[in-house]
Amino acid sequence: MYSLTKNKLNVTNLLCLIIIPFITLLALEVFSNGNFFGGYFWMIHYFKQFFLSYVLMFGIINLFYGLPRKVYLAISSTQLGLFSLIGYISRQKFIIKGSPLIPADFSLAKEAIEISGRFQTVCIWMAIIAAGTLVLILLILKFTRQEKFNWLPKTVVFLISATLLIIFHTDFGPIQQVFSLQLNNLSQTMNYDENGMMLGFILNAEYLKVQEPSNYQASSIDQIIEATKATYSTDPNFKPNIIFVMSEAFWDPTLMKNVSFSQDPIPYFHSLQKSQTSGLMISPVYGGGTANTEFEALTGFSTQFLPSGSIPYAQYINRPIEALPTILQRQGYATSAIHTYDNWFYNRNNVYQEFGFDKFVSKEFFNNPEDKGQYIRDTELSQKILDEVKETNKPDFIYAISMENHGPYSSIENPQNTIKVKDSNLSPASQAMLDNYSNSISDVDQSLKQLIDGLKQSQQPTEVIFYGDHLPMLGDNYSVYNEAGFIKGDNSYQDYLNLHSVPFVTWNNFSTTKQQSLRLSANFMGTFALQLAQKSGSPMTDFLSNLMKNGSDVIINQDSANQEKITPTEVDQYKQLQYDMLFGNQYTYQLEPSQRPPINNGYIQGDGPTKITDVVLADGLLTFQGENFVENDKVYIDGKVVKSTFVSPTKLSASPPNNFSNKSGTLEIQIKLLDSMNKVISQSNLYQLPKS
Repeated sequence: MYSLTKNKLNVTNLLCLIIIPFITLLALEVFSNGNFFGGYFWMIHYFKQFFLSYVLMFGIINLFYGLPRKVYLAISSTQLGLFSLIGYISRQKFIIKGSPLIPADFSLAKEAIEISGRFQTVCIWMAIIAAGTLVLILLILKFTRQEKFNWLPKTVVFLISATLLIIFHTDFGPIQQVFSLQLNNLSQTMNYDENGMMLGFILNAEYLKVQEPSNYQASSIDQIIEATKATYSTDPNFKPNIIFVMSEAFWDPTLMKNVSFSQDPIPYFHSLQKSQTSGLMISPVYGGGTANTEFEALTGFSTQFLPSGSIPYAQYINRPIEALPTILQRQGYATSAIHTYDNWFYNRNNVYQEFGFDKFVSKEFFNNPEDKGQYIRDTELSQKILDEVKETNKPDFIYAISMENHGPYSSIENPQNTIKVKDSNLSPASQAMLDNYSNSISDVDQSLKQLIDGLKQSQQPTEVIFYGDHLPMLGDNYSVYNEAGFIKGDNSYQDYLNLHSVPFVTWNNFSTTKQQSLRLSANFMGTFALQLAQKSGSPMTDFLSNLMKNGSDVIINQDSANQEKITPTEVDQYKQLQYDMLFGNQYTYQLEPSQRPPINNGYIQGDGPTKITDVVLADGLLTFQGENFVENDKVYIDGKVVKSTFVSPTKLSASPPNNFSNKSGTLEIQIKLLDSMNKVISQSNLYQLPKS
């Protein structure tokens, strides 16, 4: 009898070892996905990620297996409740913000608790999870049978669990390589969908190791701020429109001296270089990583002070940041971001709210746009900018990002090409690639001309700053650049500069002062724009204006820092100021409280709030009158989608539901816009239609 009981206990213990980690992992995924099938889908379709997550969860849960059974099961139940709660919190953050829980969010635990208190359903579910965990613990303590302590298997399991955790902690890099794990910085939702919440979270955590400057303290920040004043004059009564156009992979291929073209690919850009202020911008990235150039231009922060490979938009922006939109909004500007791609790409939909933009007009809000290749044509972006300038009654700050010229660039010649490379020693594949790229930017050049010509007709003072985010990736291992002799391939500093220097041009209709051959890195672009427009800035832009005055306006990777003029003291001050605003205690705003960026509650996605003003039923058709309708809108009647037709931004039509004639009372009508992640990014008021 004793032997039979002992065997049952052993089987029970073995099942606990195996099943409890599985149940806990499943609970984490089910709660973070919002349904059981999401967790099940992940386990089946991403088995290696599931296997690694299970191994890690096995180590976490069974680290306590060496304790008495009741205590072990009670701790396991607590962990089950804790991981369920984390998954649930991640899901709620996704519903509210459009992105799941990431490590940086824990720095805002206090704010999160305050926000959660405003949502009754969230509090109820958190209480249910906590209560369920407590009940489970009490049941375990009451009904779990005692076992004879067997130190050998318990010690073995403990050692296995501890070893697993140590390996994950110290050697996660090799694990990541062996299992080909990839952090998807383009979308945290996609990252968690593929890697699962546990591994997705860990992959993000790798970039949290931002070292605090050794002498970071309130007094140091105070000294920097007190000694820093803007080096240029400002005019509070002069408020020109400020327009940034960050053109995808725009570069000047005629800079390659060993290559010539049948005609100039970018004649208008070259004409602006000669007649307007222009120069070279040092991009922090090559061939990709658009968001990092954008981050530097908008904030003045440098990615050179952040972990290599990090994307601040994905890992660090989780609180209001004093970026250009915030700075200019304080001075009476309307602030808009426009992008001809998905709103969620690089987490822009959330980041732009923290930066202080009034609104974000993304791909989803373009009506019947003309495409060029896979993406919306840049002429559509230029027209949207011109429309925005006309519509607002305030001075505009617009940050526009294009997509037409996005790679890859085919190594097969496009028969429609009108511009061709000549007199070169390029291989056929490289020549075709360069031909295709040159014809693509030729169309971009036309869109730039369209924008400037449109602005010339306006009576509003305006400045435009146009630049590419990075050089195009022309072949593997820089093949086109190597074959054209543009780089030597010796990893020299000159090669680095060649692959990171992007020409930029400006245009304005209020200044006769022009400068050519400027050279500055992307993080100085915002300060440069403020200086040109005579607008006051922030503690960061004031600091940067001093660096520019000293000629220290190129921030490069630390390995080559001595190649530029910036001094170690200036670098140290810059690091401290950036750390304080981005990660630290924000001593800067204790000294200058008026500069503290506010919570941006007025932020919207789209041209304006969607509004239904009237609904008319005539001839068996529902007609909706309102504001800011878009082609991709869906009409919901009593919570169900009905087939609808976009007529204009003020008019939609739809067929009534099948059972419409049998209904009585009131119909609830709402218009919603869903993105490619199936998330609602814009919705109208709830319109009540009486049914007679």
